[in-house]
Amino acid sequence: MRYASLGAAAWAASLVATAAVALEPVAGVGSNPGELDLFVYAPEGVPVGVPLVVALHGCTQEAAAVDAETGLTALADTVPFVVAFPQQRDANNERRCFNFFASDDNRPGRGESASIMAMIDLVEARFETDPERVYVLGLSAGGGMTAVVLANHPQRFAGGAVIAGVPYACNRPGGLSSPLWFLLRAFVGDAAAASYACGIFGYVPSARSPESWGDAVRDVAGRADDWPLVSLWHGEADATVHPANLDELVAQWTNVHGIDIVPETVETIAGAERRVFADTSAVPRVEAWRISDYPHAWPVDAEAEPVPCGSPVPPNIEDADLCAVQRIARFWGLVE
Repeated sequence: MRYASLGAAAWAASLVATAAVALEPVAGVGSNPGELDLFVYAPEGVPVGVPLVVALHGCTQEAAAVDAETGLTALADTVPFVVAFPQQRDANNERRCFNFFASDDNRPGRGESASIMAMIDLVEARFETDPERVYVLGLSAGGGMTAVVLANHPQRFAGGAVIAGVPYACNRPGGLSSPLWFLLRAFVGDAAAASYACGIFGYVPSARSPESWGDAVRDVAGRADDWPLVSLWHGEADATVHPANLDELVAQWTNVHGIDIVPETVETIAGAERRVFADTSAVPRVEAWRISDYPHAWPVDAEAEPVPCGSPVPPNIEDADLCAVQRIARFWGLVE
């Protein structure tokens, strides 16, 4: 991989040199039942056979808000890889949240899940990207939709990353029909309200076992021979999606992988706790980052040396002295 062959100075220079980018709108998505829009970023002169990364924005955002600001397009230039940016429409959700919680959008072949997969097919065909190296990551409702497509089509993804998101099929029985959910919905919107019904409702952890969380994925995905690598991120000061969702996500994806929920390693990096969950061969399959005193946002490190990462755009992108996209890419194996 070109990224691994670069020296530290060259790598830093290539990232620093990347300025604001212009995303290319892409029309002609075949089946688009979720009625999403698509934008693409392809580095200049990108060769065939590179990876494809799908980036899903958070509520109130649009595609252009998570390209250069997160450090993602700079990383795409350096590795290189192509980035697809599905974008929500106001008509689908007034806060531009992906509808991760709606059964019409979070099942295989339905709504927004189907639209995202059709967009992946289109970008793969147009840029001749590697179908064995497709990755997806997202923030908040985009993180929830990341969990959706990973669960719906695990065979299509080599890895995923959920940032301040929720587990797949996380609505507790009666959660979305309870009076409390409707009350929350009136004040914070349906996606944010749904996050409280997802395993964590009224700040009370659910009683679901790891096997139950894993079954939610297996019920739609079946049994896969090789599940995608999963990187999970959450701030402890998140007031939108309760931080306990991180542990529910860990329970779900360690169970799906059939690995121990007890971490193989625990370390502290830039004030954040990183837990790594490995298989019986000690190969990391799931990682979980818990960032102290950090809000509901995408972690960047604009002042990092020698490699800066993104730029804070509150409230959705905040400085964490930690670059999420670079760390995630390293976990996926896109960089060494």
